[in-house]
Amino acid sequence: MTREWTIKGDYVEACNCDVACQCVWLEPPDDDVCTVSLAWHIEEGIYGDVDLSGLDVGMLISTDEGVMFDPETEWDVVLLVDETADDEQREAIEDIYFGRAGGIWAPVADTHVRSADVAVVPISFSRDGSEFAVEIGDVIEMDASGAVGFNEEVGTISPHPLTNDHEVQTGKSTTATVSYDDEFAWDVSGNNAYLGDFELANA
Repeated sequence: MTREWTIKGDYVEACNCDVACQCVWLEPPDDDVCTVSLAWHIEEGIYGDVDLSGLDVGMLISTDEGVMFDPETEWDVVLLVDETADDEQREAIEDIYFGRAGGIWAPVADTHVRSADVAVVPISFSRDGSEFAVEIGDVIEMDASGAVGFNEEVGTISPHPLTNDHEVQTGKSTTATVSYDDEFAWDVSGNNAYLGDFELANA
């Protein structure tokens, strides 16, 4: 039986697209493929009776050519789980992010995910306003900050699927490197970042 879950906190992603990534408008990404690293700091979270508060999560996605969210576009995924999580928490994170517990990740898993790997790693996640710094083992180094417009405010983008209100802030990475294996190895520093608060649930 699927347990109810909710997670909220801080979110940042960095991809190969120039600012701003056009996947949210169902357009092909730069180079016709998407290579993106994503990271979440779960400030408050619950999966049934399992407390997920304080945990960090990372993800790598590499897609086939074409529009990322086209039903025919397949993704290869690596889920990076905080090494401080206990067995119950790790299982809960996998259930949520692999779509087994419903919510936004369920249609993603059913429609797009061709292969999925899991690694347990140390994760360092820090945020100061719209400045983000993430280090995930030897796999991800990501530094990003909000992109400020002529009104001296960080811009926003909508719709973005990975938060309930569909709105995140626009940003740009200064560092965005990935080294996991031959397929997941890239440096897309200086390109698009989306960042800010997030909240997701399956109910």
